[in-house]
Amino acid sequence: MVLRVLDPLAEINKPAGRKPMRRIETMNGKRVGLLWGGHAATVKFWPVLEAVILKKFASQGVKLYKNSSWNPAPLPDVEEFAGKIDYAFVGVGA
Repeated sequence: MVLRVLDPLAEINKPAGRKPMRRIETMNGKRVGLLWGGHAATVKFWPVLEAVILKKFASQGVKLYKNSSWNPAPLPDVEEFAGKIDYAFVGVGA
């Protein structure tokens, strides 16, 4: 299985002084972030996806859920969240 990680920021939009992403050798046993915006199209899918991820990779899940699928999570919340995880899955509207 190949998992390609993409940086959602364009090259021209990268903040100065940003640390490079850490590379992880395996997803097994790592702290996985689950950032989800609660979009109506995903309310049945997301909990199933989470269960599969946590079981398949024997991971510890750290969740950041939002009540709004149209407004991004506040930066302080995302920064705190990022400090608690090794990698993340991001849902629609997060």
